Amino acid sequence: MARTTKGTQQKRRSKGDGSLFPNKRGGWTARYRKKGLPDKEFNAPTKGEAKALLDDWKIKVAIQDAITSNIKVQDYANKYLFRKSLMVEAGKFKQTSLDRLEKTYENHLKDTDAFSKTFSNLTADDITATINAKKEILSYSSLKKIYLFWSAMIKTAISLGELPKNFSDILNRVIMPEESVLPVETKEISIIPPEHEQIIKEIAMEPSPNKNERYLYRYGPAIVFLLNTGLRGGELLALGQSSIVPFLGRRGIKITHTLSRVKNREAGSKKKTKMILTPPKYPNSLRTIPLNKEAEFSLSCMMELYDKNRVFPDLILSTQNGVSPTIQNLANTLKKICKRAEIPEYNLHALRHTFATNLIRQTHNMGEIKEAAEIIGDNYEVIMRTYVHTDSERKVSLIDAMIA
Repeated sequence: MARTTKGTQQKRRSKGDGSLFPNKRGGWTARYRKKGLPDKEFNAPTKGEAKALLDDWKIKVAIQDAITSNIKVQDYANKYLFRKSLMVEAGKFKQTSLDRLEKTYENHLKDTDAFSKTFSNLTADDITATINAKKEILSYSSLKKIYLFWSAMIKTAISLGELPKNFSDILNRVIMPEESVLPVETKEISIIPPEHEQIIKEIAMEPSPNKNERYLYRYGPAIVFLLNTGLRGGELLALGQSSIVPFLGRRGIKITHTLSRVKNREAGSKKKTKMILTPPKYPNSLRTIPLNKEAEFSLSCMMELYDKNRVFPDLILSTQNGVSPTIQNLANTLKKICKRAEIPEYNLHALRHTFATNLIRQTHNMGEIKEAAEIIGDNYEVIMRTYVHTDSERKVSLIDAMIA
């Protein structure tokens, strides 16, 4: 027992019990101190309310919920990214996905006020503030990547028992801005009209005036091939001799990999990036595509044109130095072709979008749409949402037919 200055006897709280005392604002303060954890204080109007907050915190400490709660968000983010790097090494996480996470962290989150706080002091408003800080310069899709970083990190901590389950409530209260009010619009994927598509094909296959080169544009045949297969850029770069398979009396291509440029994490390497072959991200991307006559011809041209890839010997595409070209190499070729044709500049994904749209237009029933989805490498729902476009003239015809 301890004697107070007033001579009355008062039971001393044991170490780890915390302390309760009146504060200068007329309320009560509960303070908790424990070795290995930062001090924690709660303020409340009454002694009972302050004690309830203190008791709740002691329960969290007892079940170790408070351990991560008192770690700075930035420290835990580093831990989260390190875990993801271990998953990459184990083959359970794509390195391209890790690169995207790190880019979001480094460019948009690392030095924010929210990341300097502990989880116990983090609020939904803090997370919202990290999004709003970038809303004048980023599109909605880019802002969503910031939210998804927060979401993935917090959900991982919850699943590992490092944050209490009710922490997910913070995510539910985060406010994303409406896409319509953002000054930077998300880029729409263009559909190349038939007249532009035709001139792109013609210029892409234009012979070179240089006797040492067959085509004016080295990757011209690859552009024509994309327009006739709908491959993603990385899938085209990963196309190998072994990818060519027989398909009902013609040739087809079997898509099993994608080629990506990623951060080079090899110790001692002077190169910042490297190219890697990985399985596609989505199961639907594993598919076999039959080739039409234009695709067959452009494939034959590519096999004759490109020298052997000295890094990935099976691959068809190569630069003049014998290494794999990049997505940017293909995009630059398309840009030059559009400029020469004096038509709008289309991005590389417009080739895939145009192929998919043209393919869907040839379908007549649900079964054919599903078959088209398999060729494109997306599921049925994505195909319906992305590539099935309505036709205003057809709407008029349908209405008029009611009284015909």
